[in-house]
Amino acid sequence: MTVFLPRWLPGALVALCAVSTPSAAQSVDCAKPAKPVERVVCTSADLRARDEQLGETYGMLLGYTPRGEREPVQKVQSAWLAERDRTCDDKAKVKACTALYETRTEDLSKQNQAAQKRLATVAAGIPKDAKATAAALQRYDGAAAKAWLVYLYHTGAVPTADKDAEVRRLAEDILKHDLPRDPYLLEEMRNIGDVAKADTTGMLLFLRHVLSTTELDAPCFLFAKHGQSAFEAFGPFWGNARDDTPELCHEVHSIYELPEWKKLASLIDPAIAPALEERDSIRHGYERQFAVDALQASMMPGTLLEAPRSPEAKRAAEARDKAVAAFRTWKDYKAWPEAQYKAATAALPSAVSATSKLYQEKFGLSAKAADQAARAAADRFIASRVVLLIADDVMDDE
Repeated sequence: MTVFLPRWLPGALVALCAVSTPSAAQSVDCAKPAKPVERVVCTSADLRARDEQLGETYGMLLGYTPRGEREPVQKVQSAWLAERDRTCDDKAKVKACTALYETRTEDLSKQNQAAQKRLATVAAGIPKDAKATAAALQRYDGAAAKAWLVYLYHTGAVPTADKDAEVRRLAEDILKHDLPRDPYLLEEMRNIGDVAKADTTGMLLFLRHVLSTTELDAPCFLFAKHGQSAFEAFGPFWGNARDDTPELCHEVHSIYELPEWKKLASLIDPAIAPALEERDSIRHGYERQFAVDALQASMMPGTLLEAPRSPEAKRAAEARDKAVAAFRTWKDYKAWPEAQYKAATAALPSAVSATSKLYQEKFGLSAKAADQAARAAADRFIASRVVLLIADDVMDDE
């Protein structure tokens, strides 16, 4: 199977497992249901699931709320719990109980989204004032805030007395207490090893995994500062819908929106559309590769010429070379009709030329470097799509 997606797990692993958070005390105890509300909730699979979901959402909200601002949230939750105990004290009230849970969960979800946006604004202040941002992040208990502190300490942006010990403490706290209880996610995060001693790519991968459990984006400054390491860390990893998160920064206009690239896409996309559809949840990994390639080619084209760093990135580069070689000698006109293929090869030089010109004007690259980067951008564009039309055994063939 193609190595463009370095980690493959069954599509069934897309769903996150139950979250273990300090909010557990807010949930009904079904181990030994004794109170009327416990008996009502625990005998209904639907209510029990709603109770667990509400507890998870409430726990996340606390994690995204600074400690000094939690009291109002906790008071409202206490009042709701009292109302729940009154409403859900009899099996005849299941309908009303369900409606109560549904309304409260929706309300908490909205608050959670708003709280995450506020935290994202805090993290966005890192390039301007890392120390002030760290002080603000220290007021939170959630995984995302701690992961950003790991980033700040690991990179040395914010000095701390014992950097390695503090990074390890935060990382272990995240793994033990703050993440969804998803064994596959936790396993991959532990596979990174000692985060304090990990290279930049490994540390960013740890951050990426934490952010993937939130609604926070991967901000542009990560890619601007860390270049190749960031593009590798935030590329396709899972081969399922989890690759959709965290979303990449949206502030960069894609070079692939140039008319020349749009024309080329119109000649390739109809051929790959069925292949993407056939891959079901795995398509998310391919689409993540499209997005990362576009961001890298549009934001830091010089990094397209850098050697890959991680083992996964090296394998991806090898696969990309195979896909480009296959494109240049294409014969499978059943998968990609000859007329469209030849039109694509004829359109490619114009796209490369337009991109080279843009790289010289916008990024100040020399004519030679701009041409090399433009050709590398073309290889990314072509390879990530053509690979969908090539049999896996061909891509795996050594």
